[in-house]
Amino acid sequence: MMRRGSSDISSFPCQPSPTHGEFLSDHGGSPSDQDATLVSIRHATRSNNPELRISMCTPNLLSWLCPMILSSNPSSQTNAIAVVVNLSLEPTNRTRIVKSGILNLLIGLLRNGADAEAKGLIVAAVHSLSVEEKNRTTIGALGAVPSLMDVFSGRGEAQMARQDAGMAIYYLTFSADNRGRVVKTNGSVRRLVGVLKGADEEDEIKSVGMRIVCNLARCEEGRSALMEANGVAVMVGLIEKSGTNSVVPERRKCWEDMAYMAAAAVYGMSKGKSLRFRCMAKSANAEEVFSRVLEERGGAIGEMARRTIQAMRGDGEEEQRDEWYEYTGGRGAGGLGMSEPMKRRYGSFGGNTAVSGPN
Repeated sequence: MMRRGSSDISSFPCQPSPTHGEFLSDHGGSPSDQDATLVSIRHATRSNNPELRISMCTPNLLSWLCPMILSSNPSSQTNAIAVVVNLSLEPTNRTRIVKSGILNLLIGLLRNGADAEAKGLIVAAVHSLSVEEKNRTTIGALGAVPSLMDVFSGRGEAQMARQDAGMAIYYLTFSADNRGRVVKTNGSVRRLVGVLKGADEEDEIKSVGMRIVCNLARCEEGRSALMEANGVAVMVGLIEKSGTNSVVPERRKCWEDMAYMAAAAVYGMSKGKSLRFRCMAKSANAEEVFSRVLEERGGAIGEMARRTIQAMRGDGEEEQRDEWYEYTGGRGAGGLGMSEPMKRRYGSFGGNTAVSGPN
């Protein structure tokens, strides 16, 4: 089921509270009774009634779920984690869940090994919890980034789990501290860029990866790591592919959005007009590709192309990037200052700013 020692459990602050025994006795103390109770609670939290999920997210319930999450019974563990996912769909509950200590348990399970179903639920929960801005620094500080990147870049992982892991990283990288954590996690940026250039990767996975790249391109260490991972050439390649007939009509909109984000990422890496960037851009034939974008597309992506071409040539004055990021955000380009409607549009798959729906 999972690999963990007793020291892993004792390090977690989420231990039964003084009310834990009372709560448990009210719902049956035997393993079979506990499992039945979990099934009932999971069913209740799948309700379309937000008020019910809010009212159920009490310290007693969260405390009672802790040992269930660590249960050696796969059914109990899966049901307990699913309850957390369902409760986290309500924004009001997200900080409560993190403060309860449950997040520590989930990250510990993800780090030390969980079966495929539990892993999928864990990354869905972390994705949902990371939507809340107040949670992001805590999630990163608890060491979630390496495990999330393992899932996102893992070719053998379920696609929905990869999407949830990637979206969690995307939300986390709105925090400068977490952008640094991604960069400093050994091999993370290379694996991220590897996903984007993978010929057999699903477009939905690449689209999530592009959002993360756009966030990383906002900081100096992120830009440097992306260039080290040959990010300039990969982004230029994505832009070039988006303009070819190899993209099937039903995927055209997805590729247009990815091209927009790729252009935003290259524009981000052009900051400072470093010789390193200019050499990489020249090697990737970026000026020709961006000149074609400027000629054919116009609008915000055309303006990014114009300014990036200037940087490649070392021309012009360095503009105020913060204002430009806010401007490009109108199209939803990764983390570049998206408006609230665009955050909802790109927040996840299934139309919810967290996970797709109750589990």
